[in-house]
Amino acid sequence: MSDDNLLLGELTARLRAARTHPPVTDLVLAAYRDAESLDMLLAGGDPTRPDRGGPGETYDPASVWLRSVQVEGFRGIGPRVTLDLRPAPGLTLVVGRNGSGKSSLAEATELVLTDDSQRWARRPVTFRQGWRNLHHDGPTGITIGLRVDGQAPVELGRRWPTTATDPAEAELTVALGGRSRAADQPPGWLDRIDLYRPFLSARDLERVITARPAELYDALSPILGLAPLSAADGRLQQRRRERADRVQDLRTSFTRLRSELGELDDDRARQALAALGRQSARADLTALAALVDGTAATGDQPAVAAARRLIGAELPDVLGAFDTLQKAESEGAALAGSDSVAAVRTTDLLQRALDLHHHRGDQPCPVCRTGRLDSGWRESAEAEIARLGATAAAARAAHDRTSSARHTAVHLLRAARDELGVAVAALEETLPTAAARLRLALADVPSLDHEPGGTGELGAVRLAWQPVLAAYADLAETATRWLVNRQDRWREPAASLRRWIDAAGIVRAEADALSRLEDARTALRSATDAIRAERLSAFVDHSEQIWQRLRQESNVELHHMRMEGVSTQRRVRFPVTVDGVETNALAVMSQGELHALGLAVFLPRACAPASPFRFVVVDDPVQSMDPAKVDGLAEVLGATAETRQVIVFTHDDRLPEALRRLGVPATVWEVCRRARSVVELRPAGDPAERYLDDARALAAAKELSEQARYPVVAGFCRSALEAISMDLYRTRRYAAGEPHETVEKALARAHTLRQRLALGLLDSSDRVGELSMHLRSTYGGWAATTVTAAADGAHGTARTPLPQLVTRTRDLVTKLR
Repeated sequence: MSDDNLLLGELTARLRAARTHPPVTDLVLAAYRDAESLDMLLAGGDPTRPDRGGPGETYDPASVWLRSVQVEGFRGIGPRVTLDLRPAPGLTLVVGRNGSGKSSLAEATELVLTDDSQRWARRPVTFRQGWRNLHHDGPTGITIGLRVDGQAPVELGRRWPTTATDPAEAELTVALGGRSRAADQPPGWLDRIDLYRPFLSARDLERVITARPAELYDALSPILGLAPLSAADGRLQQRRRERADRVQDLRTSFTRLRSELGELDDDRARQALAALGRQSARADLTALAALVDGTAATGDQPAVAAARRLIGAELPDVLGAFDTLQKAESEGAALAGSDSVAAVRTTDLLQRALDLHHHRGDQPCPVCRTGRLDSGWRESAEAEIARLGATAAAARAAHDRTSSARHTAVHLLRAARDELGVAVAALEETLPTAAARLRLALADVPSLDHEPGGTGELGAVRLAWQPVLAAYADLAETATRWLVNRQDRWREPAASLRRWIDAAGIVRAEADALSRLEDARTALRSATDAIRAERLSAFVDHSEQIWQRLRQESNVELHHMRMEGVSTQRRVRFPVTVDGVETNALAVMSQGELHALGLAVFLPRACAPASPFRFVVVDDPVQSMDPAKVDGLAEVLGATAETRQVIVFTHDDRLPEALRRLGVPATVWEVCRRARSVVELRPAGDPAERYLDDARALAAAKELSEQARYPVVAGFCRSALEAISMDLYRTRRYAAGEPHETVEKALARAHTLRQRLALGLLDSSDRVGELSMHLRSTYGGWAATTVTAAADGAHGTARTPLPQLVTRTRDLVTKLR
C-alpha cells in the first residue's frame, strides 16, 4: 500500500473513532482527495468518481546508492573531476581546505537530484551568481552515477549551454544501463527526493537557528508524510476563509449601509432601516427587496401614484369640446330666424293633426274651427309635410348637434374637474403650492348646464378654464421634478441595498457550508495531531539518541521535540533542561550545541526507513563544535554508516582524527586545488601516512639538490612522528575518561617533537629526559637516532641519508602505532 493510501486509511479511522458527523467526514475526505471534489461537494454534487491517480499512486521502493559524482566547469571546479564512491553502507570523508572545491561536489550532487541548491534557495540573487567556474572555458556539466538495487546503473546529469546565465537553464539527462532515456521520464523514485531529502547542508543546520518557525516546520514535516493532510487543511481553510470573508464583508457593509440610510430623509430609507434591524443575520430580505424593486407600500406611495397618473394621463380636451359646442350653437342661431325653424314648427303641427285624424277620423279643425279634417285635407297635409321635410331636417340636425356638443362639453368638463380634483387632493401635502393653485383655479370655473343658456355662459366657462390649464401644467412639471428628485435620491441607496441583499443571500445560502467547513477543519486538525504524534514518536526517539551522542559533556538535555500548530501557527518546539531546569533550546544553547541539534533534527529525516535513498550527503557538519562534540559526531556518523552510505565533506581535520582515534572505519578522500580551479582527488590515510608519503616522494625527486630537499623531507618525518604521538596520547587519555579540554591543553603545551613523543609514550611532556632511554630500551638504538635525525634535519643538520631517514621514520611510526 502506498504512503497516501495508508494515510487515508489512518485519517478515515481517526474520523470514525471520533464519531465525526457524516457530512463533516465527507467534507474532510473530499478535501483530502482534491479541490475539485471539495467544490463539487460544497455545490451539492457527488464527488465520488473513479480514481485518477494522485492519492493512492504507487512509487518505486527501490534502494538508491551513490556510485560517483563527476563535475566539470561548476563553481570551484574547472576541468573534469570524478569522485568515485562505494555504493554500499559505509562512511566516506572528503576533506580539504576552504575553497578547495569539496563543497562544489556536494552542491553538484544536490543540484542534479533536486534541481535546486540550498546555497541560493530563498536567498538574494547574488548567491546564484558564480555557479559557472571562472577559469573554465569548456562545457559545464554534472553527472551523478547511482546504483539502484535490482536495476541497471543509472546516470542523471545536468548540462548547460555555453550561453546559459542561470543554473535553472540546465538540461536534464537520464541514462539507464548506459542507454539514454527521455528527460521527461526520470526514475519514479526521484519524485520522492523532496520528501526524503538525503542532503544535510550548512543551510539545513542553520535553519534550526535562523529559520522562521513555519519554515523549520515545513522542512521537517515531509518526513512524516503528512503533506496530503496539510493540503486538505489548506483547501478547507481557503473555502472557509472565502465564506468567512463574505460574512465579514457583509457585516462591514451592513454598518456602512445603516449609516448611509440614516442620513437620508426618505420614507423608503426609514423603512429599509427597520427591515435591516440591528443584526445583519436577522434582516428582512423580502421587505428590503420590495423597497428596491419599488413594490413596497411606502408612506408617499399615494402621492407617487397620483403624480405618475397626473404626468402619464391625457387630460380630456375640454377646450376642443367648447369649440365644438360654440360652433354648433352658432349654426343653430343662424337657423333660428329662417324658414327652417317655421318649417320645423309647421311640419310638427301638421304631423300632430295627422295623428289626430288617424285616431279620431274626420272632424272639424281643432285650431281654426272653420276647416275640416277629412281625407282631402289629409292628402294636402301629407303633401305639405313632404314639401317642408328637407327644411325641417336641417333645423333638427342643427338642434341635435348643439345638444350633443353641450352634453359632451358638460361631461368632459366634469371629468376633467374630477380628475384634477383627485390629483390635487393626493398631492396637497407633497406639492402644496402647485396643488393649491390648481385647486383655486378649479373653484373659479362655473358649471356648464345641459340646457343652453346662451353664448355668454360658455364664454365665461372657457375664460375660467384657461387658469386651470396653466395651473395643471405647473403641477405636472412640479410633480415630474419631484419624482425625478425622489428617484435620484434613492438610486444609490437602492443600488447599495441591492448589492447587500445579493451578498446576504449568498451568505445565508452558505451558512450551513461554512459551519460544516469549520467543523471539518476542527475534525481534521484533531486527526492530524493524533497521526502526527504517532508518526513523530519514532523520529523523535532517533533524534534524541543522536543528541545523546552529540551532547557529550553538554549539560543541555533534549526532551521530546514537538511539531504543533497548523497554518500560520505551525512550529517546532525543542524543550530542553539545563541542569534540571526547563527552558527553550534556542535560548540557552551555544552555537556548537545548536549545530549539533541541527544534526540531531535533520539526520533522522534523511535516514527515514521509508526513504528509497540509502545515502546521505553531509556538508561541513563540524561548525563551531568543541572536541567533545566532534567525537560525538564521529560516533553518530559511524553508527549511521552501518546501514547507510554516508558521505561527509569537511575542512576540519578534527573529524578524521576522531574517526581514527575511535576506530570508526572510513574512506577518506583529500581534495587539492591548484591554480585555475584544477581540482585533484586522492585517497588519504592518517596524517602520519600522508606526511611519510610526501617525504618519500620528495626524497626521490632527484631534480632538486639534496641540500634543498633535506630540511623539507626531515620536516615531513618529524610531522609524521608528532602526528602519531598526538594520536597515541589522545586515544589513551580519552579511554581513561579524561575531559577533552584537559587533553587538548596538554597537547597545546607540547611544542617540540620530543615533548610530543614524551606525551605519547610516557604520558607527560615533562619526561623528555627519559625519552631516549625509553626508545632504546623498547625499540632499539636506531629509534632514538631516528628521532634526533628528524628533529635536527628539519633545521638543516643532516645526520642520516635521506632514504634511510624516511625508511627508519616509517618503521618507527609502524612500531608506535
